[in-house]
Parts: sequence; C-alpha cells; structure tokens
Amino acid sequence: MATVIIRPTGEPASTTGFDVSDATFISRISDNDVSTVATQNNVTCSATGIEMENKSDYDSQTINSITLSVTGASTGRGSPTVTCTIKNGNSTLQTSELTFSSATTLSGSAYSTSLTPAIVNNLTLDIDPDSTGVALKEVYITVDYGSSGGGGAASGYTHKVLSVAAANIAKVNTVATANIGKINTVD
Repeated sequence: MATVIIRPTGEPASTTGFDVSDATFISRISDNDVSTVATQNNVTCSATGIEMENKSDYDSQTINSITLSVTGASTGRGSPTVTCTIKNGNSTLQTSELTFSSATTLSGSAYSTSLTPAIVNNLTLDIDPDSTGVALKEVYITVDYGSSGGGGAASGYTHKVLSVAAANIAKVNTVATANIGKINTVD
C-alpha cells in the first residue's frame, strides 16, 4: 500500500468572496506552504470546479481510497465551517463539512467506493465556506493505492512459492520482497 498527494492545479471554474482569485487562489492553496493564504473577504464565498492534479504513481494500480485534507483557520469571527465536495465530472463522490476552531489541518472521511485511476484523474473540488470567515492555507487529497494489506499478498509477492498461492504469502523465511525471485520453484 502506498500513498501520493494530489493538489489543485489550473484555475477553478469560478472563485468569489476570497481576497485572491483564479491562478493566485490555486497557487496559495496548493503550494505546500501554510504561510500563503486565500482569505474569505465576503459573506458569499465559494470556489468551484477546482481541478486536482493527475499523477502516474497510481496508473494501473488498485485505488483503495482518497482522503481530502484542508489546512485552514478562522479569520477571527468564530469557527467557520467549510463544505468541500469531491466530484468526478458532474457526479458527487463525497461531501465533507470541516469546522475550524483553531488553525489546523482537518480531513474528511476516506472515500473508497468504486475508485479507479481514471476516476482519480478526473477529480474536481468545490469549496463553500459559511459566512463566518475562513483563511484557506492548503488543500490536498491523499490517494491510497496498491495492495490494501487486508490479508492479500504482500507487495511484490505476485507468484506462487512452493505451490502456495501469492494471496496466502505474508513472509517467506525473511526473504525481502524484492528478492523473492531467489527462492526455488517460483513460477
């Protein structure tokens, strides 16, 4: 099982109610730097159609789950709630409501229903803060892919060993996964 972080890329379909817009908005929430911020400056505020980047890391892999994370803070008027909707094209996959009582990173629940690399490569995000006021610092999705580890074969054990099915192999006499080919009768 491996993970990779994907971040917003390109301009959102629309941005309103933040102190920055378009490319600057995306650069501030996707640069892995919590000192750059997109601050809500209007009661009516949203960013829609934010495209998430594609990575080749999970091509031809099983996608186990995706988890949205947002680093944010209040602008000082209370604890803002930010509603984030992950979409695949026009289909909503998951909606998370994240309430920031202090400057922190909050995550939605892991989403794992019928995910494929094609779906993950077509993710968009809508961000809809309430009227309280939020400072968005980072937005990203963690993609968990590869062997789920739930009783399946250990990563790299894809062949029978001494007539034992790959799915039933957790460890072979302390031989590293990368060196499995050194065991006799590997098919």
